[in-house]
Amino acid sequence: MIVPSSSPPRVQKYKGANGITILQQDNPGSRAFCMGVWVNTGSRDEKPGEEGLCHFLEHTVFKGTRNRSAFEISQAIEKVGGALEAFTTKEQICVYTQVLDEHKALAAEVLGDMILHSTYPAEQIALEKKVVLEEIRDVMDAPDDLIHELFAREIYPGHPLGRPILGRAETVSRFGRSKLLRFAAKQFRADNMVISVVGNIGKQPLMQLCDWAFRLPTGGGNRRTPRLRKYRPVRKHHRRKLHHQHICVGARSYSYLDERRYSLMVLTTLLGGSMSSRLFQRIREELGYTYSIYTYADPARDSGLLGTYFAVKPANVGKVIREVLREFDKIKAGEVGADELEVTKEQLKGRILLGLETSASKMMRVAQNEICFGRQISEQELIANITRVSMDDLIETASEVLDVGNTTIVSLGPSSAGLGAGA
Repeated sequence: MIVPSSSPPRVQKYKGANGITILQQDNPGSRAFCMGVWVNTGSRDEKPGEEGLCHFLEHTVFKGTRNRSAFEISQAIEKVGGALEAFTTKEQICVYTQVLDEHKALAAEVLGDMILHSTYPAEQIALEKKVVLEEIRDVMDAPDDLIHELFAREIYPGHPLGRPILGRAETVSRFGRSKLLRFAAKQFRADNMVISVVGNIGKQPLMQLCDWAFRLPTGGGNRRTPRLRKYRPVRKHHRRKLHHQHICVGARSYSYLDERRYSLMVLTTLLGGSMSSRLFQRIREELGYTYSIYTYADPARDSGLLGTYFAVKPANVGKVIREVLREFDKIKAGEVGADELEVTKEQLKGRILLGLETSASKMMRVAQNEICFGRQISEQELIANITRVSMDDLIETASEVLDVGNTTIVSLGPSSAGLGAGA
């Protein structure tokens, strides 16, 4: 049985002079210092006409401050061997850096400079629009990426959770400096942000560092929470001239605040979470219908989705959909051995623990625990909750989220034939 090898250092939680939340975890035996600045606003909080604004803001904080040019921002961290990264999700924006611990002051100063003093130069905005528009076109040209956006749109019809994080070309093309300045002023506020640190530093030096580098105004950002429409399963085909048909099969599922998320994690792993999973073994290894097939969960604070993706020859769409739905029915019927359940849980636990080996992954987990749950969920607690998932839990979860009558199927490719299989 996999268990954490030792108790990780406790996560400390402090409040800065302006009220910003500061989280810190020691990193024994490592010289790495990882600091992330998290904004508790994501693409789901954008108003109509702002689609893609969070992602565009994430890009443009790299494009120059009162103190540094775009080149000088990247050079400041890279010249000491560090890395500066950022990403946007549907619920957060994160900008983070990892350096050797002797450069922790530089890390904080550069991040603070980007967040507080970005100038969003008009010429850089124009250039970055081209970059982001190319990013959007890249997704449109990649059916194995695009299908997931089309699927989310059907799971969350008319809701921001169903929109792409990158936004739309029409909205991104209209972004200007004044909009970025107004949006940043609303969102980059102490009550709407978290600083997450994994590295060896004492309380007082950390507090002094953060109070010096992150002199953010008080208050919080404005978050919108539009009401989710009632979920209704659909079968939807998007015609495109491709060699393969790209398919997503699934349904709306659980929030990350729902205790059933643990049984859902086990279910997705068992069904299509690896090369040894049921769907991979059946659809690829036994039948040879596809190169890749996998199942994933994408939870949000008030909902979630479960999807199974595969790409096949158009002539095989109906056959594969029937096989996928047959595996759904087998699990719902309890056709899972006790050994298979235990192996799946051990696989999931091992993957989680291995995923927490880097400073960056630890920093992200510390921040997301605070933002999503308001507390730290230890590795021991996480592993214990997975261990407790019973056969009854698995079957009950499968019965709720793998109900064929409640399943949405979205297809992208040359033909809609076979889309009604298993209906």
